[in-house]
Amino acid sequence: MSQKRKFLFFYLTTGAGHISTARVMKDCIQKLNPDAEIVMVNGFDKKNYLGQIMLEKGYYVSTNFLHGLYPLAYDLYQYRFFQTATLKLLMPHTVKYIKKVIEEEKPTDIVSFHFCLSPCIKKAINQLKLNIKLTVMVTDPFTVPNLWFYEKDLKYLVYSEQAKKIGISRNVPAQNIEIVPFALNPKYQQPFTKDDVIALKKKHGFDLDKKVLLMVGGGDGIPGAIEIINKCILKKAKFSVAVICGHDTVKKTFLETQKLLNPKFDLHVYGFVDFLDELVKLSDCVVMKAGPATLIEVLACRKPVIICRYIHNQEKGNMQFAVNNKVGYFIQSPSKIYDKVEEFLADEDFDKKMEFRFNALSIDTNTDKTAKILLQ
Repeated sequence: MSQKRKFLFFYLTTGAGHISTARVMKDCIQKLNPDAEIVMVNGFDKKNYLGQIMLEKGYYVSTNFLHGLYPLAYDLYQYRFFQTATLKLLMPHTVKYIKKVIEEEKPTDIVSFHFCLSPCIKKAINQLKLNIKLTVMVTDPFTVPNLWFYEKDLKYLVYSEQAKKIGISRNVPAQNIEIVPFALNPKYQQPFTKDDVIALKKKHGFDLDKKVLLMVGGGDGIPGAIEIINKCILKKAKFSVAVICGHDTVKKTFLETQKLLNPKFDLHVYGFVDFLDELVKLSDCVVMKAGPATLIEVLACRKPVIICRYIHNQEKGNMQFAVNNKVGYFIQSPSKIYDKVEEFLADEDFDKKMEFRFNALSIDTNTDKTAKILLQ
């Protein structure tokens, strides 16, 4: 009788992409193999203060407030010296914690969803002298930080030929890198019709006769949302707007006030939502940051995007993918974003143009393929 498969999925909360990918893969594996057990593990325990400050809190602050700090850190960590120095600081506590988790859970397989955890997991396995299959799932689709490929002898799953070439340039053998479909939540893969869109608009209280602009930016909301809404009000926009503010309660409160003061403007304001797929499907255009998970989700629903911001170099490839395939624009100015949205939604041939472009766009989202590789 074959051994029951038990996976440990290690992630960090530096952005939503790592944990969202892990969740998608968990559901997919358990769909194919209901007997498989999967345990999600934050690679930093509560006592890993150094790791939390350097990575989790550091990532949040540098990408949302001290914008110049992240590009500096990103460029430095492209070099092996800085990678090694940082890992030496993180490893003692992190490896000890990971060893404890492995001893308690006794997994057959481990998947790392974060570049800083992979070397720590490898060291923990080696110190325990265990034969555990370790796979690294690279969550950056195109412009992949070098630190992902710090270890040369691990199995890597990547989303693109561009990512594979980066791994090979970091001296990882080509046979160790396999290109797999994007890990996409099944909710975004379900086809929908015009009647479905009408039903969703009714469900969420949107004007059925207006097109919809959706603004989404992850947990921290979308930069420039207030300026865009103010211009919508000033110009008496003929389209509806949905804004997801995440945990930016100040912005949410301000926009809710604007909604009350301007009842003729069809504005919908949200904090966190668990029905983003429905808002994407009922929208006609999406203004967003260039996070990989959300970008692929939106494009899979065949919605054009305006990218207002991307994280230095790391998300540049995401932006370029949308722009080069003519299903997105990169515009930073809130005023110019409004102008482009108005141009989009006033164009009677807009839907036909987008349909042609999306027909030419190829996005492989058959996550079952990736699950089968992990289950091999």
